Amino acid sequence: MPKHYDLEIRKSPREEYLKVFVADLSQLESLQALLESLASVRRVNITESQSASSPEKNLTVYPSRVYDINEVIDQVRSYLDSFYQSNPTDPIFKAEAISSMSEIAFEQIVTLLQVFGNNLEKRPRTFSKFDHEEEFRDYFLPYLNSMSMNHSATGETFNKHGKTDILIQDSDGNNVFIAEFKIWHGPSELQKAVDQLIDRYVSWRDEHTALIVINKNNAGFTDVVSSAIGALQAHVLFKSLIKQDSESSALFEFHNSEDRKKVINLELILFNYYTTAR
Repeated sequence: MPKHYDLEIRKSPREEYLKVFVADLSQLESLQALLESLASVRRVNITESQSASSPEKNLTVYPSRVYDINEVIDQVRSYLDSFYQSNPTDPIFKAEAISSMSEIAFEQIVTLLQVFGNNLEKRPRTFSKFDHEEEFRDYFLPYLNSMSMNHSATGETFNKHGKTDILIQDSDGNNVFIAEFKIWHGPSELQKAVDQLIDRYVSWRDEHTALIVINKNNAGFTDVVSSAIGALQAHVLFKSLIKQDSESSALFEFHNSEDRKKVINLELILFNYYTTAR
């Protein structure tokens, strides 16, 4: 696998900061905007090397006051690894593929979420300060936005009767994906989350949705996954389990609560951010 970037810690009289060197300099502005969205980052500058033999540009990343440099490195790596793993030089989102929501595009969005969430599982320092669903959502959003020039991912966006955690729209303002983040608090709470998603946020025309479940407090992630899948199968609007497409995700069909002939695809995605280091 080619090496897309390198990181180097530098120190000024006032603070430590991070240098990001990338192989493809045409991506600097996109990566600058992406990294500036991190809570651990105060500012990102595009700077030019002082070396006369190698006057290439790079990124200088300055930490926020409450984060140390190692936390910044973890968060920057999680974004960059996911960015390059999703191959932005050949964008996953293609305008002609999702001018209307297709099954392929739905799978692509789910894959983006899984790539980023799985990378985050490897870096406990990244999420150790996250206590609320909104913090996880806000961490995912800039990454989703970086993957498409023709689609926007927003948080806390009004749709139907409330504000959904993630709403992805095309350039014409059509909804293409709706998702909710929930921290795992047991099967009954997950069923309430399904009610919230379908009753409050999904209109008659919306067909592609996801519940993203974060396990922070429970050992035995296998049991959490099994319990979550069982909770969705027991829901009154459950129609069928289409497939369990990974160890911690499954695709379901649900009835629309206002029109049972209308079917909603619902992807259940679980991430294990439980750690014994408290």
